[in-house]
Amino acid sequence: MTPASRWIYTVSFLLASAGFLVPFWPLSVLGVLLCSFSGRYVFSLMMALLLDLAWGAPTGTAAFLFFPFAALSLAAGLARYWGSRYFLDRNLQERL
Repeated sequence: MTPASRWIYTVSFLLASAGFLVPFWPLSVLGVLLCSFSGRYVFSLMMALLLDLAWGAPTGTAAFLFFPFAALSLAAGLARYWGSRYFLDRNLQERL
């Protein structure tokens, strides 16, 4: 495990847990997004599932989303995969 991974795991978990302890869900969303956009998909999904269990099912208009943090984690992971595939070209072209 690299030092950068340790910092990402620590900061994302602290943001997510702070968002749960202080009832302010955007901090939890920020923690899940940070972990997912950095490429730690499994940890992001596990943390999102734990947050879904902790917060419970949403009410009101979002009641059809049973696992909103997990859905967010999967969507952010797919967005990172798609973005890195199409926008972050690792092979520099020599000619046009």
